[in-house]
Parts: sequence; structure tokens; C-alpha cells
Amino acid sequence: MQRPRVNTKLLKIFLFQVILISAAASIGIYSAALVAEDLLVNEALAGEADYFWQRYQQDSSASLPNTLNLLGYLHDPVAGHSAPDWLRNLPAGMQRAQHEGQQPIVHVSENAGRTLYLVFDEEQVSRLSFYFGIVPLAVVLLVLYALSYLTYLQAKRAISPIVQVAAQMAHFDINRTELPQPDWTSVRSTADAETAALVDAIDAFLARMRKFVTRERNFTRYASHELRTPLAVIKGSLANLQALSEQDENSPADHGSAHTHTIGAEKMQRQLQRMDTTVKDMEALLETLLLLAREDEQYGSGDTILVNDIAALLVEQLRQQNTRPQVSIELQHTGFLSTRAPQRLVSIVLSNLLRNALTYTQAGQVTLTIGEEGFSVEDTGIGIPAHELASIFDPFFRSTGNQEKGFGLGLAIVQKICDQLGWTIAVKSTVGSGTRFDLRITPAPV
Repeated sequence: MQRPRVNTKLLKIFLFQVILISAAASIGIYSAALVAEDLLVNEALAGEADYFWQRYQQDSSASLPNTLNLLGYLHDPVAGHSAPDWLRNLPAGMQRAQHEGQQPIVHVSENAGRTLYLVFDEEQVSRLSFYFGIVPLAVVLLVLYALSYLTYLQAKRAISPIVQVAAQMAHFDINRTELPQPDWTSVRSTADAETAALVDAIDAFLARMRKFVTRERNFTRYASHELRTPLAVIKGSLANLQALSEQDENSPADHGSAHTHTIGAEKMQRQLQRMDTTVKDMEALLETLLLLAREDEQYGSGDTILVNDIAALLVEQLRQQNTRPQVSIELQHTGFLSTRAPQRLVSIVLSNLLRNALTYTQAGQVTLTIGEEGFSVEDTGIGIPAHELASIFDPFFRSTGNQEKGFGLGLAIVQKICDQLGWTIAVKSTVGSGTRFDLRITPAPV
């Protein structure tokens, strides 16, 4: 079912107003005519008749009413006065009579066997009513029609931005791969506050949809690309395990078989360890991909946590896992730092920054410093070239000087969490000297 347009509704309202005004005016004119005829004319003629009879009783030779609009006839057989034939059969009271194709108003009154006929010529009065009543009323009606039309034009102009917005969205293809940006130039030039708010809301919605599409596209592309390597490793390890199993079944049972079984068990153990490590890498990769693909969460304030305690625990774990004795991990406290944020997110930020520093440091040290307003992670690694600093927070970006394995997602996750929690992150780096990340976080209220 096709819905009516707003302009069509406005036009119908305008026409309805015109009809309503015309009907009200017509009813008013008709009512005024009835009142004038039934009350005013009747009262006037009755007054004239009473006044004549008073004069006639005092003086039988009193003249009959004879004016421009009123003519009197007296029927008195005794005195020899006779009225025209077309008046004689009329009853007492006011009525309209038929005479020479016209219908004049006639007032009939009787007194002592005499009959007075007052014939009122309403033609002159009608002309006066036309000039002094109908014409001004018509002018008033024309003014009302003009005001209604101006109101219609103003209302049409007021809603024209909304109509333009509706026209833009009616031709907007939401199924396109790349969502275009509607052209709101003409709309914004004439839009009121409400329409501007509507346009801003549509722009914000489209921007959010573009982010959705980008996240989904990145997730599918990155996941399909990055998961191939660990799956290939698992597939190859399974093939090796199957080959070792078949070799063990086909080997002859002799005095050297025990040694062969020992070697096969060691190889199987290495393959299982390799598969276990790969599965853990896949779990970490999937977790980070889902975190990047997920829409921004609204994290509650939660309980106050002490960042110093979380940092100490993470540094101790990394020292135990560190396989490079030439790289030391140091923790310094220059103040106590507390904040209201999910502990999991704080741990992810600290862990990713420290692991990133260890990845790019072949020798020297990585230092985590906790202060009252934030913390910093500084390393003595290879540094980051100036032209790469703008891209280090992009998903899957890896510096050209890094030869270690990784997915290039750590700093992207750090940036995402900082944006969500309202933290600020800055980086300084010198090639050959090292890199320093400084984070200012929102402290917990005292």
C-alpha cells in the first residue's frame, strides 16, 4: 500500500480549510438573512403598522406609509378605500406575495374591520446589503483564503528539508558494498534544528554501519589468512604422527626395537608439543581477532584496582618465561596507581606492551615504570623508523626490522582498549636506541 506524501496531506488540509471557511461564511450569510427577514423586517413592519393605526385613530385622514422602500394600502369599505386585488386574500401577519414575477414582503394587520397592507420593497435593501455586507464579507474571505495559502506555503517550506531527507533515503541502497555518504548540502542550508539533528543521526548511523562492515571484512580476511599457517602446522604434525605410528607397527620385533620405539616416542612427543603450542597460538589469535571485531563495549566502573600489583605479577611471569638471558625485565614504582577498570583489560594492555618490547629487544632491558598518573614501557631494542610510527597501531602491522613470529595485533588491541577506557597513549622511538610507550590513565577517585 502506497502511503500518502506529506505535501499531499498539507494540500488536503489547505483545501479542507478553504471549504470549511466557505461553508461557515455561507451558513453565516444565510443565518443573517433569516434573522434580518424574520426578526428585523418583521419588527420594523409591525412597528410601522402600529404607528399608522395610532395616527389613524386620531385622524382618519392620516396618510399611508409611502417611502422609497415601503408602500402602504388601506382596505376600508366604509370609507371607500380599496386595496389591490393581489393583496386582498392575504392572511394577517408577514408573508411573501406573488406580484408581477416578484415576491415582495407583505405585512397584513387589521383594526376595527379595516385592513392595512404594508408592502416592503427589499430590492433596495438587498443592494445595500450587497454593497455593505456581501462585498466586505467577500473581501474578508479572500484575505482568509490568502492567509491559508500563505500558511500552506510556509508549512510546505518548513517540512521541505524533511521531504528532501526522505527522498535521499528512499534512493539509498543499503545493500551496497560501500555505503555512500548522502549529499546533505541543500538540506543543511534550509534545515531547522530538528532536521539537522535527524541528518546528524543518519550520518552517525551510517558511520557506525561502515565500521561494522569494515570490522566484519577485516575479521573474515585476517582470520582466513592468519589461521592457515597454524592449521597447516597441525595438519603436518598429524601426518607425521600417523607416519610414526605406521612405522612403529611395521618395525620388526628385535633387540633394536626398544631403541627405535624410544626415538619414535620422542618424535611423537615433539609433534604433540608442537601441536599444543600451535593450538594455544590459535586460541590467542582468535581471542584477539574477536576483540578487534567486536563493537565497542561499555565497561562499567567496577571496583578500584591497584595497577602496581597487576604489573608486579605480570613482570614475574614474563621473567620466568623469558628465554633470553641477555634481556632483563625491570619494574620501577614511582607512585601508587589505582583506577576503576576491568582487571582483564589492564592486564591485556600491560602484557601486550611488555611482550612487544621483548619482541623488539635482542639485548639490554625492558623497563616498566608505574607512576601516580600512568605508566610507561621502555626498551633498548631496535627502535621503530619514523615513517612506521603512524602505522604501528594498525591491525597486523609488523615493523620491517622484526624477525620474530607474531600476528601484529598486540598494539592494535592496546589502542582499542585505551580508546574505550579514555586513556591516552604516546610513543617515542629512535632507531637503534629503543622505544618508549607512555600511557596516562584515568585514576580512581579518592
